[in-house]
Amino acid sequence: MDTLTARPRLLKQANLSQIRRVIKRRGTSTRAEIAGETQISSTTVRSLLAEMMENGEIESIGHDKSSGGRKAERYRFKPDKYYGAAICISGSDMHGLLVGICGEILETVRLEFTGSDYEPAICAFLDELMARKDIKSIGIGVPGIVEGGAFWQGTGGSDELCRYDLGDRLAERYHIPVVMENDLNATAIGFGRCYAKEFPRESPERANMAYLHLEKTCVSAGFIVGGRIVRGFRNFAGELGLIPMEDGRILDEWLMSALDDKDYTDLMIRIISWICGILNPQYVVLGGPDLRTDCIGPISDGFSALLPKHMTAEILYSADMWHDYHDGMASLTAGKIFDDVQFIKEQP
Repeated sequence: MDTLTARPRLLKQANLSQIRRVIKRRGTSTRAEIAGETQISSTTVRSLLAEMMENGEIESIGHDKSSGGRKAERYRFKPDKYYGAAICISGSDMHGLLVGICGEILETVRLEFTGSDYEPAICAFLDELMARKDIKSIGIGVPGIVEGGAFWQGTGGSDELCRYDLGDRLAERYHIPVVMENDLNATAIGFGRCYAKEFPRESPERANMAYLHLEKTCVSAGFIVGGRIVRGFRNFAGELGLIPMEDGRILDEWLMSALDDKDYTDLMIRIISWICGILNPQYVVLGGPDLRTDCIGPISDGFSALLPKHMTAEILYSADMWHDYHDGMASLTAGKIFDDVQFIKEQP
């Protein structure tokens, strides 16, 4: 049996973090539900819930119906107590979001920046937000390859990648949890969440999908398998545009050339077939500013006729990349709000 331990001086904070995560995930919780899920003693849970009530962190919403014994009191977070701050960067645009504890987007603002110097605008946004809200986490969506608290991004016409330690610097400056994610991965997460809201039978936790994004200069994808992002060994999963084609050009160069609609449709069917042959997703989502929407029907028809039925996927269309991007980063940011102190499994 694994033993969960924490440094003695951090035990209380670790217990609080456990309790907060349970209430956040469940929406509302009783003392017995929290104790059962966290394995924290009922006495400790009762004491910490009382402290959270006194601090204005949670509130009682009444008692459950009695099943013969004492009625259980049910608690939830006060909706205006804790927040997260998310930043979404893509191309020449950057947006700042105020995020609620359950991932709801409360405010959105466009941030101005120069070149690839994102940090001054981000810090100004965070400083202003933290002056009026209790911000518990920061999320950053970036147009590059994420590696821990940093990301790699191309430099104009050069093939070289430059490393930006943006997440690490923000964590050092603000001393709260920071989550960084590739913009397309966050967009795929957001699309899955929005699709599940529209079709409640579809669970984001079990999603198997590919999100294919097309722009003039590149084609890339975000992959989700079993509800988890697929990043690859060096975090380069989804960089489809770099795949070499038979004439020596890469896929990005093929899509930048003057293809007629038939050749474009055939190429898209080919790309989707690669994805389905490797990942076998339930959905393939098409989006991006340079997707030829008039070709979606022929792409879907041609693709369905090409592969065996058990290998095909449903073709979906994402009309608003920013909406999905915002939702994905809001979810990731909210997920870090109570990630400051955690238990560690003791190694045998």
